[in-house]
Amino acid sequence: MTVDLDTEDRPSSLAHQIEAQTRDLEWTLAHFTFVADVTTLVDECDIAHSPGMSVATCHRLPLPALAFVGESADLLANYATFLMDPGSDVYLLVNEMQRPVVEAAFEVMETTPEWQMVFQGDVDALAPGLAEPLNERDLPAMQSLAEAGGLTMLERDPLAAGAAYGVHKGRKLVSMATTRLQVPGAAEIGNVVTHKDHRRKGYASAAVAALVRALSAEGLCVFLQVFQENAACITMYQKLGFEIVRPMYLMRCVVREAAGSEHERY
Repeated sequence: MTVDLDTEDRPSSLAHQIEAQTRDLEWTLAHFTFVADVTTLVDECDIAHSPGMSVATCHRLPLPALAFVGESADLLANYATFLMDPGSDVYLLVNEMQRPVVEAAFEVMETTPEWQMVFQGDVDALAPGLAEPLNERDLPAMQSLAEAGGLTMLERDPLAAGAAYGVHKGRKLVSMATTRLQVPGAAEIGNVVTHKDHRRKGYASAAVAALVRALSAEGLCVFLQVFQENAACITMYQKLGFEIVRPMYLMRCVVREAAGSEHERY
């Protein structure tokens, strides 16, 4: 559902705006959650839009997620009430410029710093080792591995966004990496997890290497998100050829009551 909160009927205005802005890869990466919500994930999202603010909620993940572009905290807070019930918890992953807008718009319960890392290495130097493509037959094993590894954000269908690779020992899937999102020109990888009994053997590096090779072959820029406190993973990704490009912030917030009714709800 897309609600245009401008008084004029301009249903294609957001599409035109995003098409123009996503020609800039740096802008796309800095706003990738919103870009994904209004492009590749649009059928799974609700969107409120006006020239001054665009807000999207995505129903793909088990936790409520919100993304936006715009600079007005008042509009962000107001538009959020179109899409979510006041008092609801919501998660946002935002860049450094967006963080103060979120802090002014919502009651912030928790902020976790992340790094956005972009692959800038030599694809041909990546060693996929024992990693092999995963398919629909591997879904139960992928879900089991995610649960065993404490991965709480695995999508309902972790193969929906693109390629996934894993390492098997015998018939058991012990490590994996998947494509989490695709946006124009780029793909985010994630769900990188290895069973605790098979760590420190290079399996995660092999799965990530194989996935980067596959996505790069499609002409996509490959990036990922990692908690800033996770030094071991940061080191692993840097050895593979990823570089830190910007801080991002995972923020858990509460949607406030609407301050007023400046527009009708559709």
